[in-house]
Amino acid sequence: MPITKTVLRLCAAAAALALIAGCASKVDIIGEERVEINKHKSFQEGAFLKVMAELENDDNDETEGFVYQIEWYDKNGILKDSTPWKPITIHKNQKVQIVEMTNVPDVVDYKIIVSVPEK
Repeated sequence: MPITKTVLRLCAAAAALALIAGCASKVDIIGEERVEINKHKSFQEGAFLKVMAELENDDNDETEGFVYQIEWYDKNGILKDSTPWKPITIHKNQKVQIVEMTNVPDVVDYKIIVSVPEK
C-alpha cells in the first residue's frame, strides 16, 4: 500500500504543477500599477490570432501616459513575434480598448506587457 499512496501523491503533484503552468498570466505590468487591464480576449481571424483588451486608468488624479506591446507565442510557448512598443494616453477614470493582430500564422497565445513610468 505505501507504494500506491506514493504513486498517487506523485500523480497529484504532477497534475497540480501542470495546472499551475497552464495558468501563466497573460498580463505583465512593469512599474507602478496605475493602469488596469480589466478584460482581454483572443480569437482567430483566419490563420492569425487577434487580441482585444480594455485598459483603465484607475488613478483619479492624473492622465496616464505609458507604452504597451503584445508578445505572440506558438503552441510550445516559444516567443515568435512581438509588436513594437506603442504609446497610449488614458485620462483619469477613462477606459480604452486596444486591438492587435499577429502576422505570424502559427501563433496560439499572447502576453500583454504594459510599462508605466514612475511618478
